[in-house]
Amino acid sequence: MNCYACANEATSQCKRCGRPYCDAHGDALCAECLKPASALPSYTLYRGSLLALLVGTAFALWLLVRPPGGSDESSPVVLPQPEKATATATVEAPTSTPSRLTTPTPAATATPTSREYVVQEGDTLYGIAESLKPPDKNLVDFVREIAQLNNLGDPESAVLRPGQTLIIP
Repeated sequence: MNCYACANEATSQCKRCGRPYCDAHGDALCAECLKPASALPSYTLYRGSLLALLVGTAFALWLLVRPPGGSDESSPVVLPQPEKATATATVEAPTSTPSRLTTPTPAATATPTSREYVVQEGDTLYGIAESLKPPDKNLVDFVREIAQLNNLGDPESAVLRPGQTLIIP
């Protein structure tokens, strides 16, 4: 077998490209593989690297742009926790319209944790109960408690008048 560069007998074969060469045209690799131009990666490697860079950039942009809390099935859904009711009274500044809630006042028929509500135009017993209901109570049961505490009779047929004061348990 002859050297790829001359007609001399080949003494080695290049480990990188497989060309036969003599001692004058190479050492551990052939002279062609030792040239600086041969050290450059191939066109296919450049294309693959560029494609990987573009795909990675597109994925990173998608992660930055997607709306938070999207319908991603792999992420857990976090539900908001209901606020716990506290038994603190707040003092409000006087306004030109009457306040719907007044500060708690002890009444002879009321329990120590009861409060008063002044009925406004358009209020219903169920609407009042829904807005003031503690989180651990059932709405229907709470309406019945309000009706019983205020001697309103049947909650379904109770008539409320604007200005009427209700005791809320």
